[in-house]
Amino acid sequence: MAKGVKSTVERRLTGKRYQKCGASLFCCALLSFLNSALAFSEAQSSQAQQAAPQASFATIVVIYIKVAGTSPPGTPDYLKSPSNEGTAGASVAIKDANITGKFLGYQFELTEISVPSIGELQASLAKIRKHSGSSANANHKEISSNQQGNIAPVVLLDMRSSDKVKAASIEQLITTIQSTLPNAVFFNVANSDVLLRQNSCRLPLFHTIPSYQMKADALAQWFRTKRIDEIFAVYGKTADDAAYLAAFKRSAKKFKLSLVETKQWQDSFDLRRAAFAEIPQFTRTSETYQAVFTADSAAQFAYSLPFNTYYPVPVVGAAGLKALGWHFTHEQWGARQLQSRFNDGFNRHMNEVDFAAYLAVTAVANTAQQGSDLTQQGILNTLLSDHYTLGAYKGRPLSIRPYTHQFRQPIALAHEDALVTHAPLEGFLHQTNELDTLGATHTTCKDKL
Repeated sequence: MAKGVKSTVERRLTGKRYQKCGASLFCCALLSFLNSALAFSEAQSSQAQQAAPQASFATIVVIYIKVAGTSPPGTPDYLKSPSNEGTAGASVAIKDANITGKFLGYQFELTEISVPSIGELQASLAKIRKHSGSSANANHKEISSNQQGNIAPVVLLDMRSSDKVKAASIEQLITTIQSTLPNAVFFNVANSDVLLRQNSCRLPLFHTIPSYQMKADALAQWFRTKRIDEIFAVYGKTADDAAYLAAFKRSAKKFKLSLVETKQWQDSFDLRRAAFAEIPQFTRTSETYQAVFTADSAAQFAYSLPFNTYYPVPVVGAAGLKALGWHFTHEQWGARQLQSRFNDGFNRHMNEVDFAAYLAVTAVANTAQQGSDLTQQGILNTLLSDHYTLGAYKGRPLSIRPYTHQFRQPIALAHEDALVTHAPLEGFLHQTNELDTLGATHTTCKDKL
């Protein structure tokens, strides 16, 4: 009512243009009084809202499980992964999701488990089951309570392949976690092994990190575009290196590239002292090559190959031109704002594991925004829907392959200082989705979800 009186007075003042000074002074005083009344009314309303009880939120617990093995000797400190890799990306996603969650009635909360081996996870999981409620954090709600019992915990798995951590052991671990958290939804945010995608389709497991096959296909498309078809491959001694090499061999066959020779790295000399003299000899082959592919997940040797091979050719893979799920120089399609938020929060660049964790949390938040309930089956039904897509700063809508549960996504081809392009490259077509030119798309699973 006060607003209406004020509006009427203002209109009359405008029409009469302050014909009399006394009337003008009176009206000014009246307007001042009305402004004070409005301010008092708004303050009273604000106090009433603050006094009202806060609405309860559904709590979605995000559990980040990291098997943090030690870096092998010889890995330079500047190439080691940051201690908060992955969890930093999940934290940014949770902060973003909780802004919308205030209006939709849900909130994400993060818990981290970091262990040196899979064998130590069982005890930690028991603690999470016991303390994920109010005893661990005053703001948490008990998962097993009537209100929270059906809400699916979100488990992010950060486990690279190694001699002790293979695809089969990760599948067994997920089964063990399900005995503690039977209604959980799992996301693989760090392991690119193709076998994990082929053999785990029966599990509620999704892969937000690109597979080695997707990365290898992206590099192979770049080779074909540049008319490079004679490749020399060097690989390390880890299980991840063997998996990446196997994927690149399949890509070479798919895109009609020639592998002139493959050679395993040998720790026969000190790179810090003799790289300039020894690397050219190590990369000498009986046949000429036009590029060098490297698979070096432990950062043992690949960093020393660019500009130092026997033939002066480009280096790709683990050094030089890399195929990644995310690169810090990517700034298109709104990515610059995400990069800035991440840099401001953690004082470093976002890498592909950070982005994979960010994508996992964002995907679950997106299902809630689409009206899905937050149970395990509700989340799975939405993510595996034929029409499900997700915007993720990559210029194309992301979707999920129904059998392997791999997120389709463009692959960044970048070097240390700049983004070169995103694959799939122009001219590589697919009958249904161009993103399916990257990775294994026809692999089926015996046991569908």
